This record gives sequence, C-alpha cells and structure tokens, in this order.
Amino acid sequence: MSSRTPATTPTTRVESFDDTADTIELSPSAREFVELGVWLTGFPRFDLYATGMAELYLTTAREQVGPKPYDVFHAAWKAARNAGASTDPVHVEIARAITYLWYTGAWPRLAPAAHAALRRQVANVEFVVSPAAYTEGLVWRTFHGHPGGAKPPGHGTWSQAPPPLPSTDAILAEIDGDEAARGVPPTDVRTVLPGPSWAWFAEPSSHPTEADVLAPDPLAPDAPGGAT
Repeated sequence: MSSRTPATTPTTRVESFDDTADTIELSPSAREFVELGVWLTGFPRFDLYATGMAELYLTTAREQVGPKPYDVFHAAWKAARNAGASTDPVHVEIARAITYLWYTGAWPRLAPAAHAALRRQVANVEFVVSPAAYTEGLVWRTFHGHPGGAKPPGHGTWSQAPPPLPSTDAILAEIDGDEAARGVPPTDVRTVLPGPSWAWFAEPSSHPTEADVLAPDPLAPDAPGGAT
C-alpha cells in the first residue's frame, strides 16, 4: 500500500502596508520641475504630482531642449519667479512648451527661431510623450471632463451638470493655500497664472497680430511697388 503526501493548503503572504509612506519617490530635479509647473499651469502641486508624469515630462523637456539649455532656462526661471516675469524669447518659448506638455501630454513644435537658437538636432515636431500622458493631461480637469476612451466618470454621470468653473480668485486662493501650508510666502498673482506674462490681465484684442509685427514683403505682388 503506497503512502501519499497530504495536500497542503496554499498560503498567501500579505506584506504590511504603510499608508504614510510616499508611493512615488521623485528625484530632486523632478520636484523642482513640479514647482515650475505650478508657476506655469496655475494648478497646485497636488494635481501635478497626481498625474505621475513629472519624471517623464522632465526627461522629455531636457531631451528636446538640451540638458545645458534647460539648466540655463531653469536658473532663469528661478530669477524670473522673484522678478515676476522673463523677457528672453527662447525662455518664454520653453516655458510655453512645458505648459503645453502639462496640459496635453504632448511636446509641441517650438517656434522656429527658438528651435534654431537652441541648436537642437532633434526634429521640431509635436508628439505625445506616452499613452498615459494623454489621459493625464491637465486640460481634462479644466472643464471636469475626461479623455475619450479613458477614465470614464461613471454610469449616469452624464445626467448631471458639471460643477461650475472656478474663478481666477478661487484658483489663486487654492494655490496660495497650498503654498502657505508649506510655509511659502504668498505669491504674486502674475507668477501663478498660465500663459506669457504680457498676456495676463489684458484683452486679446490689445495684443499685436502677426500682420501688425511682420513687415510687408517688398517683392510680394500685392505690395506697393512690388513685383507684378
């Protein structure tokens, strides 16, 4: 009569869970990149960390701009944060691209003059940095929406009106509260609203258009004395 080894009941080891520990360990440079994002996007750092995209976005920006030009830009940003604005056109273009990256998950095509000044060999084309970046774009949060095919809000939510959009004062109050919780002095309003500094608190019609700033081509057929 043969003996059989009794079957044993499989067991599952459950690791202890520390709900006070950080779930994602970011590099110091990525944390500084988030601080830059707060300044550019108008979103508090909580929302930027929640995307999980900080490291990838920083890597993308450094690859597209170049490590040394990015470091120069970042140092200029720190100075501009204290002064209230930056006037270097290349730095403004980099800031615009990073803002676009946070909002859409895509790195945009840079202005040709800025791309030439950076002397980059990479193609100057727009691209989505990752599938996750598309779904984590801040643009969806600006109108309480969700990306098509991802992050559905739940059954029946389409029957309810979305909450009203926050006012500028409400956005600033949220950011100032976030800063105060970290012991940071209140920030000037111009340093937390998105967009280039010259666009803050000004009507769009008050800014020059392309036709206003570009001199007419003297060789154009329709120019006075131009070619016929």
